[in-house]
Amino acid sequence: MNPIRLGRTVLFLLPYLLITSGLLAASKISSAPGGTNAAFEALGIAAIGVLWVWRRGRRNSY
Repeated sequence: MNPIRLGRTVLFLLPYLLITSGLLAASKISSAPGGTNAAFEALGIAAIGVLWVWRRGRRNSY
């Protein structure tokens, strides 16, 4: 595969991976005793992915 196309594919999929892994980690950690802090950190990772996707959508809409 073309390295430029591969890089674009990775940059396109990375925020969705951050969202999915952040939500899955938060749901798994939150059930553990004392995992509230780590769950909020995992939700922060998901929020970074959401902001990245939102910003990319706003940039491409004009």
